[in-house]
Amino acid sequence: MSPQRSLKPTPRTRRATPADDGPSASERAYAHIRARLFDGTFTGNMMLSEGDIAEELAISRTPVHEALLRCEFEGHIRLYPKRGALVLPVSAKEIQDVLVTRRLIEVHAADLAAQSRELGPGLLAQVDTQADLLHRELDEEFSTADDAFHKQIIQATGNGLLDRAYAMARDVPLRVGNSNLRRHPERVAQLIAEHRAIAQAIADGDPAAARAAVEHHLDMAMKSLLRAI
Repeated sequence: MSPQRSLKPTPRTRRATPADDGPSASERAYAHIRARLFDGTFTGNMMLSEGDIAEELAISRTPVHEALLRCEFEGHIRLYPKRGALVLPVSAKEIQDVLVTRRLIEVHAADLAAQSRELGPGLLAQVDTQADLLHRELDEEFSTADDAFHKQIIQATGNGLLDRAYAMARDVPLRVGNSNLRRHPERVAQLIAEHRAIAQAIADGDPAAARAAVEHHLDMAMKSLLRAI
């Protein structure tokens, strides 16, 4: 008689998932490319090689191609089969369109934030953090803190559509503004003062002052970015 086969299920080896090993190769490539676009390493009219990026990140070309497709959809590059990816320069029209859009979003958001006064003095503390990061020349960390400052005001509206619209409008100024700050150090002091005025008006519960502070901030941003290109 043949031995009876055990009915106990054999344990299966659990397959690794992207969550087990951290970000996927495509996500890492995407983050790398965007970081280089925003810190000025990848400049307008530069041709990028999938192979070079893959070699630098020690990954295959497929996830790099996927990341470049995402960047093309966002309007930062144009892919050319078998040639690479062209970094699209930021135009004056793009800057103007983006800042007009941001004005529509952020003036409204600052008005509501000042009326509710829910954000309180925390915004002022964030401005102090931004000033410290700029003083220490931690540009990437400042960019993150700057983005968080504006996002917090917009998210306080509770309007998810405004959040998404802001996210789309944020990238163009980042590609120009981050590298521009170091070339024009006087803009650093101006920017911190503008953020402080916005935060103070919101903390004071003064909608008119908050609207005016945001409008002034975006006017100055427009002038600075147009000068930079």
